[in-house]
Amino acid sequence: MQIQDFRLFLEVAELGSFSRAAEQLGLAKGRVSTAVQQLEARVGSRLLQRTTRSVRLSPDGERFLGRAQELLNDAPAISL
Repeated sequence: MQIQDFRLFLEVAELGSFSRAAEQLGLAKGRVSTAVQQLEARVGSRLLQRTTRSVRLSPDGERFLGRAQELLNDAPAISL
């Protein structure tokens, strides 16, 4: 797992949107979406529930959110 993927996941979770997260981070929406999908594949669970109108945390995503925040707080500063 790459630390950047945690940051992307947190941004999407916070903003509730892949598009807004991508805009906030200055990245392409596809890059953000792919990174979150790869993170989900690595942890073996759906972290976000997606509909055409919204993105929200799944129950597993809610549990994972705190761990991801801890990891980022403990990691040295990173840039995307």
